[in-house]
Amino acid sequence: MQDYELYYWGLPFRGNFIQLFLEEVRADYRKLDASELYPGRNLNIQYPGMAPPYLYDCRAQVWFAQMSAILMHLAKACHFLPDEPEQHTLALKVVLDCHDILMEITNYNGTVMWDQDSWTEFRTHRLADWMAIFEKTGRAHRLKPDAGYLLGSSLTAADIATTALFGTLVHSFPELAADLEHNAPRVASLCRRVEDRPSIRLFLDNQRRELGKAYCGGQIEQSLRDVIG
Repeated sequence: MQDYELYYWGLPFRGNFIQLFLEEVRADYRKLDASELYPGRNLNIQYPGMAPPYLYDCRAQVWFAQMSAILMHLAKACHFLPDEPEQHTLALKVVLDCHDILMEITNYNGTVMWDQDSWTEFRTHRLADWMAIFEKTGRAHRLKPDAGYLLGSSLTAADIATTALFGTLVHSFPELAADLEHNAPRVASLCRRVEDRPSIRLFLDNQRRELGKAYCGGQIEQSLRDVIG
């Protein structure tokens, strides 16, 4: 029996938060296209979610939705959270920050498409501040330019989430790599080191060979490319 089934589109975006984790722990999982459930059957699952990703825990026979909840479920099951209660809460905070950034960078899931002025304002101020928040978190836990992790001495779900967020972003939009290096150089290095972990590296090489620089797809991605490019 497989451990998990993950339902998401053929894109990195939110799906990579889950897939990088599953690859790191070498879980036995199957990736299925989100259209298997969404939109026709998503309300029929045990605990419905509004949109992908969805995870089915085959052994527990339980469905999970919402990227942050799925990642925290996996982190608890695989012991990828810090031991201390306050650090456990901080790991959740990092994952939720990642979710907020995804919402913001897509202009609230494409509620409004980006124009050049609003994007420049966001990139210069809000996105730069987000990067600095992650950098300060890492520095508070002795993250070095070439060693360490976001919340201390061991790899946790917070590092996987940070890499899925910023590693994917700068791969899909290389123009933003300099922003990350300027505002969060240690986080930029952390993302490269996590991406170079053997199982993650193999997965990303295969994914990027197949998908190129795809990000979130559709009009939202095109809007981003118009203002960034």
